[in-house]
Amino acid sequence: MKERVWSWPLAIYLFLGGLGAGMTIVATIADVCFGQGELFALAPLVAACCLALGAACLLFELGVTLAFWRVFTWHGAVLNFGAYSLGILIALDVVYFSFFTGWFPWCASAEGRMVVAVLSLVAAVCVIVYTGVELSSMRGRSFWNTPALPILFTVSGLLTGVAADSLLAGMWPYAGPAEAVESAQLALSYLGILLALLTLLSVVAYVLMMKTSSDAFAHTAATRWISGSFAVPFWLVQIVVGLVLPIALYALGGPAPVLFADCCVLAGGMCLRALFVFSNDRRMLPGEGDYYEMLATGDEPFMKTNWT
Repeated sequence: MKERVWSWPLAIYLFLGGLGAGMTIVATIADVCFGQGELFALAPLVAACCLALGAACLLFELGVTLAFWRVFTWHGAVLNFGAYSLGILIALDVVYFSFFTGWFPWCASAEGRMVVAVLSLVAAVCVIVYTGVELSSMRGRSFWNTPALPILFTVSGLLTGVAADSLLAGMWPYAGPAEAVESAQLALSYLGILLALLTLLSVVAYVLMMKTSSDAFAHTAATRWISGSFAVPFWLVQIVVGLVLPIALYALGGPAPVLFADCCVLAGGMCLRALFVFSNDRRMLPGEGDYYEMLATGDEPFMKTNWT
């Protein structure tokens, strides 16, 4: 049994959700732990925009664009937790950005900025993990239904966050020395190499785990990645362009190689989400077949009776 129920809006949402959360995590850690928040002053605002756009894509995919408030009323659902986490993080990111503008009375409060930064960090961790949990909670799709998926999406989200923050480092409203920006981008390059290696190992391990799985649907999806219809985007875009090439470019250093590496990482992150979304082979859950067999087919006598 195979059903195509998800499409590009979900892939974009997963990418932008992980990207926005990853950007926030990197920027807030730089502020709280290293006192370098001003270098990434624009990151919270861009992250909030990414999260908002991603949420809009999800609502469009769910078909509740004009009734978005309903996702906050589905108590007990994974989507409900994600809706609140996204909403809180977007609000916190906007407030956090406001501290760097100098436009508001609270901008001079270092303590207030630290409190908002820590709250943003906690919310961002919830969101970046949630993007993987949302897929892994779907029991009918065995290629997704594993605790390893949130780990993979978290590492990949952090990598895209590092790449985006590297692109935004030193932009308005930062007004400090250029040497600090270069030092920050160098540190992010080292971090990018580490996260790219971890993502590469995680992706390969995940696909091999699914390939050797006893579940036929997971095995089929993994085979499609390795040598089937998804082999070109997987090996060329995700592995080579999205991971291997950035590792080499980050190690090479220099403004142009790092800039190109950041763009490659973002392309690879989007490709990874798209590959997962379109690997949505669905298996029957226990008892599901019995349920469908009990449903009326339209040929039963009571269905043909004129009750008027």
